[in-house]
Amino acid sequence: MTRVAHISDLHFGRHIPQVVEGLLDSLDDYDPDLVIISGDLTQRATSAQFRAAQGFVQALRWPRLVIPGNHDMPAINVLERMASPWRRWRAFFGEDLAPVRTVDGCIALGVNTARRAGLYLDWSRGRISDGQMQELQRQLSDADAECLRLVVTHHPFWLPEEYVHRHLIGRRDQAIEQLADAGVDMVLSGHIHLDFRQILKGVIISHAGTATSDRLLPGEPNSFNLIEGHRNELLLTQMRWRGSAFSPTGRTLFRRDQRGWQLAKDSVAPLAVEDL
Repeated sequence: MTRVAHISDLHFGRHIPQVVEGLLDSLDDYDPDLVIISGDLTQRATSAQFRAAQGFVQALRWPRLVIPGNHDMPAINVLERMASPWRRWRAFFGEDLAPVRTVDGCIALGVNTARRAGLYLDWSRGRISDGQMQELQRQLSDADAECLRLVVTHHPFWLPEEYVHRHLIGRRDQAIEQLADAGVDMVLSGHIHLDFRQILKGVIISHAGTATSDRLLPGEPNSFNLIEGHRNELLLTQMRWRGSAFSPTGRTLFRRDQRGWQLAKDSVAPLAVEDL
């Protein structure tokens, strides 16, 4: 069995120190095999914020996969954003914007879905390119058939109806078809500070809320997710901040059959299944 902690949207610069400490304590308690951070480690991509985020990541004693989000490139200095959007990220987290991590029983592949600009006013929107999908397919073709296959993006592949104005990842429909064909089990994302899960084309779509920042949606606490299991059965546990510590507040059980992943009949939480 593999245990993965999925955290997202740390937003150092708008972080809550008590929650940061509580998150580290909770990770110590659950001792995951892999920690995944799906972007937006900083609020404004300043050197001071990157330094704080780097300190947090270096405090993690487990294997980890970290990708950037749209907040991790300059928002105010447009010239820097156009010319070298990832200069500071690379200075603190290295050259690789699409890392791959393999632990016992699991392969996780990161994809940088943030873009420096687009033909729209909202530059926070993301996209997954055909070239990125080809690289994912190549890497997955070499993976152990029994390995749990996770793809990590910052931007969402699915949104509840009330949040569709935040926009799905660009090329979502083509990408989810290709991910399903490549045998991907889960797509892990963040961006909108809401934790939820969905099934598309037999692939589990799991989003984490903001783990440590004060940029909370109404009624939504800080949160992260724990994923436990293997290629035939997965249990996803929602961990939410309760004022002094993170605690489990909901669990969803999935099983895989010839159609792909399905909500288990004996699962403890309801889930709708959407076909494209």
